[in-house]
Parts: sequence; C-alpha cells; structure tokens
Amino acid sequence: MSFALLDGERSLWAVLRRSLARERALLALFNHGRKRGFLLRAARLYAIGVFIGYALAILLTRGMDRRSLIHGFVHAALGALSWAVASLAALGSARALAEPPSAASDPLVALAVGRGFPLNGLRRARALGSAVLVARWVGVPSLVLVIVGVARGARLLWAVAVAPAVIVYASVLGLTVALLALFSAQLAPSRPRWMLLALVMGPYLIAQAFPGFPSPVTLLSSLLDHLLDNGARLA
Repeated sequence: MSFALLDGERSLWAVLRRSLARERALLALFNHGRKRGFLLRAARLYAIGVFIGYALAILLTRGMDRRSLIHGFVHAALGALSWAVASLAALGSARALAEPPSAASDPLVALAVGRGFPLNGLRRARALGSAVLVARWVGVPSLVLVIVGVARGARLLWAVAVAPAVIVYASVLGLTVALLALFSAQLAPSRPRWMLLALVMGPYLIAQAFPGFPSPVTLLSSLLDHLLDNGARLA
C-alpha cells in the first residue's frame, strides 16, 4: 500500500514537472518574439538607462548621510521603473493580447500549436509572459542597485530588508500590468491601448480631486512605500 502511494506521488510530481516545463517553454517562446516589438525594446532600454543613472548616483554618493541617500535612490529607481517600464510594457501587451491567436498569420502561434499547445491557452501564456517581463525588468535592476548600495557602505541588514520588498513589489507590479492589459484587450479589442489608458489614468485623475479614491497608480505607490518602510528605518 505504501509503495503504491509512493509511486502515485512520484507520478504526480513527474506530471507537474512536465506541465511546468511546458508552460515555461511556452512563455519563453512568446517572450522571445515579443522582445522585438518597439515598445518592449524601449522599455528594456529605459530600464537599462535607469539602472546606469542611479548606479552612478549611488557610486558618487558622499557624506555622513549616504546610507539614507542610497535608500532614497533605490526607492526613486523603483518609482521611475514602475512608471516607464510598466507603462510601455502594458501598452505593448494590450495590443498583443487583443489579437486573437492565429496559426495562419503568426509563426510563433503555429510553432506552439505544432508542439501540442491548445489555442485557448496561448492568451494566458501571453499575459503571464507580460507579467514576467515587467517583474524582471523592474526587479533585476533594482536588486543590482541594492548590491551596489551595499558595496558603497549600506548596511547588510538594510539589503536583507529591501531585497525581498523589491521582489514582492516587482511581482505584484508585473501581475497588475498583465491583468490590466488583458482586461483592456477583452473590453475593447479594437482599441485596447485607449481602454488601458482610461483604466489607469481615469482613476488616477479622479484621485487627484478626491484623495481617497482608489487607483492602480496610488495603490502601487502606497504598496511600494509600505514595503520599503523597514529599509528606510535600517538605512
């Protein structure tokens, strides 16, 4: 009886591993193709530029308060990455998600279908791929900035507090961007980018007049401030 249960668990684990491997392969396939798009190339270049700018600022920081300045630079870099990278990636993703997957017109779709992936799962893979790209392009440069900060004299305890916060924030941001892009594509498949702008900027503008009104921008900004509070105290 115990051997049968053990064999069943191994079989289940093997099936899960194969499913995850296939999902990762599908995400990698679509991400490889989408990185050639203008908006996603611009997002990646902007992420590189933000990283270089703030890395130089951290390296050139002097004075007794350089630890708090380093924390401020990391915080500011996350904000800059959130606005530009997430915005550009979301606009590019909304257009891609609005287009129905077609093996006849898209060679990547044809390749995926040829390898046994169902058409109804390709839209989900595109959305998840968008989340991964945003999380990576926001999280990786910020984590490297944390390492640069430690090299310039920031406390290791500060890095231990800030690094997980960066990972959590980048992951939430990526998922939020992907969901907004997917929602926009489903609501207005002919004008997904205009719908995305309305969903993001509409609540944000209302929140300027009524500060208690929730919007994706203010919610993400509050989340970032909350996650980095411990790091600010340890800087």
